Amino acid sequence: MNKINFAYFPENKTAFLKKAALLALKSEKIKKSAINFIMVSDAEIKKLNSKYRKVRRITDVISFLVSKEFFSGDIYIAQTRSRKNALKYGNSWDNELAYLVIHAVLHLCGYTDYDPENKAKMFAKQDKIFKCLLS
Repeated sequence: MNKINFAYFPENKTAFLKKAALLALKSEKIKKSAINFIMVSDAEIKKLNSKYRKVRRITDVISFLVSKEFFSGDIYIAQTRSRKNALKYGNSWDNELAYLVIHAVLHLCGYTDYDPENKAKMFAKQDKIFKCLLS
């Protein structure tokens, strides 16, 4: 059973976002998980990046794998950055959040986007999952 929790997200968005997370988990054949999604301010995500990644900038998402055995993790999504990205990429905020949820779950699964080869692999996977979500 996959347990997905959302904190500080608008309640009317969580059903769609849960579906996105479950599709990403299904694509990786993960049947048991516990993932917490927490919406934070840009300032808070910058602090998290600085503390845990030694990066002093705002990112749209940061993921922490808590346990590989049961597959559990905490995912933080920056509220203002995600809204700005939605405008930048011509998405609704709902779709942008769903895209970030998929992206973050793939990070928990071990995908990285730090070099061109891995980034291409990860983005191809998340684009495929996102298209399934919208169809």
